[in-house]
Amino acid sequence: MTTFHSHSARGLLARLPLALSIALPVSAHAAEGDAALVAAAEPDAATASASPDIVVTARRREERSQDVPIAISAYSGAQLEASRTYNLRDMPQLTPSLVVTVTNPRNTSINIRGLGNNVSVYNDGLEPAVGVYQDGVYLARPGQAVFDMADLDHVEVLRGPQGTLFGKNTSAGAVVIQTRAPSFEASAGGDATLGNYGLRQVHAFLNGPLVADTLAARLFVSKTDRDGFTTNIHDGSHGQDYHDFNARGQLLFTPDDRFKLRVIADYGKQHSNTAASVLVGQVENYTNGTAFPLTFAQRAALAGYTPVSASWKDRVVDVDGRQNYRMNQHGGSITADYALDEAAITSVTAYRAWNWYPHNDADNTSLDAGRDSHQSNRQKQFSQELRIASSGTRALDYVAGVYYLYQKIDAEAVNLLGEDAGAWYAPTTSALVADTALDGYSVVSHSQPITNSYAAFAQTIWHVTPRLDLTTGLRYTYESKSGWFEQVVSGNDLSGLTTEQQAAAQTLRARFGTDNAYRAKTSAGRLSGQATLSWKVADDVLAYATYSRGHKFGGLNLSNIVTTGTYAADPVIRPETIDSYELGLKSTWFDGHLEANLDAFWTDDSGYQTTVVDTSRNNQSYFTNVGKVRTRGFEADLRGSLGDWLTLYASGTYDDAYYVSYANAPCPLEITGQATCDMSGRPLPGVSKWAASAGGEAHAGLGQAFGQAAEAYFGADYSYRSGFYTSANDSLYSRIPGYALVNLRFGVRAENGRYDIQLWARNLGDTTYFLTRSADSYGAIRGTLGDPRTYGLTVRTTF
Repeated sequence: MTTFHSHSARGLLARLPLALSIALPVSAHAAEGDAALVAAAEPDAATASASPDIVVTARRREERSQDVPIAISAYSGAQLEASRTYNLRDMPQLTPSLVVTVTNPRNTSINIRGLGNNVSVYNDGLEPAVGVYQDGVYLARPGQAVFDMADLDHVEVLRGPQGTLFGKNTSAGAVVIQTRAPSFEASAGGDATLGNYGLRQVHAFLNGPLVADTLAARLFVSKTDRDGFTTNIHDGSHGQDYHDFNARGQLLFTPDDRFKLRVIADYGKQHSNTAASVLVGQVENYTNGTAFPLTFAQRAALAGYTPVSASWKDRVVDVDGRQNYRMNQHGGSITADYALDEAAITSVTAYRAWNWYPHNDADNTSLDAGRDSHQSNRQKQFSQELRIASSGTRALDYVAGVYYLYQKIDAEAVNLLGEDAGAWYAPTTSALVADTALDGYSVVSHSQPITNSYAAFAQTIWHVTPRLDLTTGLRYTYESKSGWFEQVVSGNDLSGLTTEQQAAAQTLRARFGTDNAYRAKTSAGRLSGQATLSWKVADDVLAYATYSRGHKFGGLNLSNIVTTGTYAADPVIRPETIDSYELGLKSTWFDGHLEANLDAFWTDDSGYQTTVVDTSRNNQSYFTNVGKVRTRGFEADLRGSLGDWLTLYASGTYDDAYYVSYANAPCPLEITGQATCDMSGRPLPGVSKWAASAGGEAHAGLGQAFGQAAEAYFGADYSYRSGFYTSANDSLYSRIPGYALVNLRFGVRAENGRYDIQLWARNLGDTTYFLTRSADSYGAIRGTLGDPRTYGLTVRTTF
């Protein structure tokens, strides 16, 4: 990493126009905390699974992870490669406090300690509470993070509010991804993988100087293809396949040892035949014993349809409509660093665009009922961050900055019914009325939320004594959102029906949508902050206590709600306020061979954003603020090594996350006879009370192999999550049982990293587990299954 030396203000003025002239033309959107600009050297294969003392920049300065009074999990790129953690959705297997639920990339929920995105509700008009940042750039939509992650320097998972240091406010935590930067030492390499289910994967990089000691470049490409895990008996196709391509180019410009400019441009695309939900069963009775009217099997019989009879463990589905998506993104960022005598100035400018085009068979059968149901997104974002951070040894360290984010999303939602819609959705209604009303009925809506976010933040670290630090930080954010919603419906001419039949037909159509249009806007300013007292009890023992307040900003409910008349609802969603309390202890033992960290947390979230049933508005259900939720518990993290031949780790989380007050919740399907249900005291969705991960790697020298000094190694990773709900109202049909996964790997590698030949298996026990599970309004209980056992061979080289 380039070392910055002191220099004059004249030199700064000479360099800043160059940085700004390059940065300003880049179009519009978000930047966030640049994770770490640590060494860009390629990983040594011999340390791929070691437990190095990772250098992080969680506080905008390079520090040992063990010296940072923040609950943080850090993983080197080599560790992630060794465990084949190439996607954000695989990170929870290493980090128990992190939950990533991907029903599809747009509907990705990222939670830390139970808070983040509502696991069962997705809204373009809201921002996530867990921020994902790549190379200092905030990724405003969760779908931007569901591409392959590779060629990484390291990943940090920061728990709790982080807004006083990060560009975009992150009220529940942050996932910070740092890719490998260009370096002036020429290198190249990559890996190739073949596996079951037709897995083909290639990663490749080329790195080196273009102008000695002044200009370096790095190029990375990846391509992953995998066949599907589910079989569609309707046409023999396979679902849950995966096709991903990414390319990233970088330039590093260091004209002297005082100035550095890093330019990154990337492109990614992905497509998949998504897995239709497997049929698990059907609702027979309500919890009060009343028979469920018109069960799924009865409805199917009336429509002349025979449901899938195979066990859901066979991964068999039966759909006739399109069940796929296409997704692409591109962007660029420019990061300029300049060192003053006792500080460094950083500018981060970034633009990104993300496009999402899905299709779904809404009825999940081979009937032509819900022909297509989807919501497409075209998103653009721009950000500019400027900050100054102290350097050197001083009594008071500081970071201060300003930040701007612009985001626009153009959305289109389509619900198109087919010729079997009447028989499926209204089997007890007159066939003439039902078919005329629903066959070909189309509901198309467009919406466009626009966000402008402005912030100023600062954090100081006062070294009260050589062993006692007081960290304080403040952030003021002003955010405005404006948007519009417009829905248009079309269908068959009803003039041939009688007046009574027309009324019945219109009632049927209203269940799916009617013409609607409105505009909305909101703005708010919020002050957040934190205070941390940390004490070096001994050289290798750090204790800390933190209070922090964050805000998950409000937004707009741009969906088919009534905004005028007797039952008008407010489309504006107010901010959440998060108060977090934490006690932590970080310790290192036996000359660095064991790291033992423990923390306890208590977080109150007021104004929680989720759905509500308003009995005063004709039982209208819409997205708004409810009462209060709480998440509290403890986390433990152990990492150790026995000599130089064995490394081990173990992490665990207990999280008691529940609704403190949520009075007017929509009732789950199994409850009948009441308009609303009181969810106060019930668990939050998407949160396991217990979660754990453990593993390690052993290696031993082999002498010479393939012309190089080599070693053999064996590694294993275990993860467990207890049961949890996947619906906001804790429906018993959304309960996912607890499950455990085991991954294994073994191979031979050169000690200098020249080669690595690895055999691996994920989900070795072929555990069948659910990612999502729910009952639809027609009584069918369905679920999306996680990956079965996969295995393969990876060959990696660096030279």
